[in-house]
Amino acid sequence: MKIALMLRNLNEKGGIKVYTVNLIEQFLKLDKEDEFLFIYNDKKLLGRYANYPHVKEIAVEAPSKLLWDQIVVPKIIKQEKADLVFNPKLSIPIFTKARKVLMIHGAEQFAVKSAFKWYDRIYVQIMMPLYARAADKVLTTTELGIKDLSKYLKLPEEKFMFAHEGVHERFKVLEEKELKRVKDKYNLPDRFILFVGGLTPLKNFKRVVQAFDILTETVQEKLVVVGFKRFKFEAALKIAQRPEKKDKIIFPGFIPDEDLPAFYNLAELFIFPSLYEGFGLPVLEAFACGCPVITSKTGCTKEVTADAALLVDPYDIHDIADKMKSVLLDTELKNELIQKGFKRVKQFSWEKTARETLRLFKEVVQ
Repeated sequence: MKIALMLRNLNEKGGIKVYTVNLIEQFLKLDKEDEFLFIYNDKKLLGRYANYPHVKEIAVEAPSKLLWDQIVVPKIIKQEKADLVFNPKLSIPIFTKARKVLMIHGAEQFAVKSAFKWYDRIYVQIMMPLYARAADKVLTTTELGIKDLSKYLKLPEEKFMFAHEGVHERFKVLEEKELKRVKDKYNLPDRFILFVGGLTPLKNFKRVVQAFDILTETVQEKLVVVGFKRFKFEAALKIAQRPEKKDKIIFPGFIPDEDLPAFYNLAELFIFPSLYEGFGLPVLEAFACGCPVITSKTGCTKEVTADAALLVDPYDIHDIADKMKSVLLDTELKNELIQKGFKRVKQFSWEKTARETLRLFKEVVQ
């Protein structure tokens, strides 16, 4: 079987890139029998997987993502006689004889439309139903995601399959020497609450800041914000960067992968009250590092966390503040969440994700 992967997202940041890189790594470890065709839109990526004899890399640029998806990729697939095509990020070529698996990580762009740019909303509303109908199978990351996508796309649940995501082995409890290195490098405070995520309305950063305002009346912890500016972040950032917040809210920016585990290790708690998450990779990262988690009762994070996190109404800043206060002041609750997190994260791995995804590919082709 020849599997074509559309990899135009490898130059981006965020959770989908993390998913893509980890999935590829496991594919190449687990599957030595099938051939892989990696299709890039940037020639600088050529050679990234040159050491694997069962991988062929092709890079072709195009004026737009849509043209690349629907014109360039089908041509390559036909020339290379690929059996199946898979794009880790939200599209597939509609007109190709190869089998097609569409990846939709979650239903957030349907469930919380207002959190996205207007032109992205139009694209999703028009194109995603077309892609889903053209696909032989639609892959997502949770059982709850299947139910939501089935509802929004008006397709039977049998059209979908889910494979939970995993967590990289770098996320673990670290030694003091490594923690000190990172703490000194970024000048981190002794006690802090951690937020990780791109700054968008979906990640609910504005309400995190508002809840933190309430919290500072009774606790001394600071707020450390790890991430990067994506879109519609100006209002939230304006609140967070008020003069009186200068010493209380810290922005170290986008953190390299090798340093991020230490942030979870050092934090008193991890706050992640997104309006909707298709999965929520940072939740597993926090679990693996022994950091107690507060996340949303909406979306799919409740499936991922089970009973290992405190769940909040992401629209209620008082609920968010109260839950953070509970973890900070109740040592017994904090330790209970840490132990539950360690237990829960053992049920997830990128190897398992890759095995289930490869099994789906084989079923679709056969």
